[in-house]
Amino acid sequence: VLALIGVIAGIGFPKFATWGKERKIRSQSEKIGTYITSAVSQVERGSYPYVQIKFSSSNNIYKVVTKALPQEKFSSALNQGKTIECSDTNFSTSNGGIVLLNENLSEEIKIFPSASSTNSFSVCFSKGGTYFKNLKDPPTPKVGAVNFEGGTTVSTNYIVICAAGSVCDPSSGQEKLDAFTYGIKYSRFGMIEKYKWSDVKKKWRSR
Repeated sequence: VLALIGVIAGIGFPKFATWGKERKIRSQSEKIGTYITSAVSQVERGSYPYVQIKFSSSNNIYKVVTKALPQEKFSSALNQGKTIECSDTNFSTSNGGIVLLNENLSEEIKIFPSASSTNSFSVCFSKGGTYFKNLKDPPTPKVGAVNFEGGTTVSTNYIVICAAGSVCDPSSGQEKLDAFTYGIKYSRFGMIEKYKWSDVKKKWRSR
């Protein structure tokens, strides 16, 4: 009986471990998609005119911070003829920025565009997409364009979520991606499309 249990456990454990790993990465990708949707909802409802989602990491743990710029600050900048920037300075608390979300992601994942304590990646949304911007600081290396399945044109407006230690950059050679890789493509209007990389067919599949 013990030998039989050992054989069954030996067969089942790798599959369970694989399922658990994919489940965690998928869960994190769903969470990031929700962050984007929530940020866009803020501007479309008129709660705030400009919202920033910023990704950074420290000690291999990714952090997501969503900030909003109040209407009076936004209107003041427009009236003064200032350029609306998707920058930390523009959303700083000293400039009236309001923190809507501050959460850590799982340490078992990483994202692309890459983010670290010295590199960050931000996306900013406004109503109707007028002041939509994405910003990588520093701006190099550039984020390569990718054609996801179902899309008619390549896009640089995306986030890829993968397992820690694996390749996340789809523009560096998609054959390097593994089966536990998820993608989120977003538009200037806040519409998102979700994808999963098929390691068998070597292509992105809509989900």
